[in-house]
Amino acid sequence: MAELRISTDKVCAFIEAAREVAGKVPSTAGDRTTTGEDSKTVTIEDYPGEAVFDSDGRRRELIEFVAGLNVEEQTDLLALIWLGRGDYEFDEWDAALVEAEARIAARDPDYMIGDAALPQFLGDGLEAFGKSCD
Repeated sequence: MAELRISTDKVCAFIEAAREVAGKVPSTAGDRTTTGEDSKTVTIEDYPGEAVFDSDGRRRELIEFVAGLNVEEQTDLLALIWLGRGDYEFDEWDAALVEAEARIAARDPDYMIGDAALPQFLGDGLEAFGKSCD
């Protein structure tokens, strides 16, 4: 039977942080692309000359979070992403783990957090195990 080696609490904390990073979009206030309230809003900004997200402490936290996980937890996190994304079915969990372990060894933690749909993928992956963040 498939088992998670990463705690649901850790996955849920990662999902919450990933939602904040995924929600980082430039403001359209006052640019006439919206109808309705065009008052100034506070947004997270990238500054010219900086790499994307370098000024975003929350993204750095995500990278540090992944780097702080042991190999089994990193492997499960990546396999959960793939499960939630539909790359693997629940009954293929062992195959997902084998593939994830091979990929973990070859990359740095930053590669796991590049997709805005990451929170949804992880949530769907947890649901396949009968778990949720609620």
